[in-house]
Amino acid sequence: MAETGIIQKLRRARNLFILRTLPPCKEIVKIVSASLDRPLTLRERTVMKLHLIACKPCVRYIEQSHFLSSAATQLDEHLKDELFTGKLSDEARARIKNVLKTSAGLFALVLATL
Repeated sequence: MAETGIIQKLRRARNLFILRTLPPCKEIVKIVSASLDRPLTLRERTVMKLHLIACKPCVRYIEQSHFLSSAATQLDEHLKDELFTGKLSDEARARIKNVLKTSAGLFALVLATL
């Protein structure tokens, strides 16, 4: 049992060292996103793999990114066209216009008080 505690402490120390010396999660997210579009450089791959040793949330982010990427590629072309054309229904358009008109009135009131 004592050996297990020592091993856990060593792992924690290693993880802290890795996380302190490597780029933060924000930078790793950029690298992960780039990896979906192009092959990574040796440096990017190395930094990412070392970071993933110590950071379980980033491991989950990578898994989710790969899942979403593969799901998007499996959509058929007709469904992609429907989802990504950017067309709104007439009802949705009317709701947005109403919200914008209401907001414009409130915005004008706030500007008038300044």
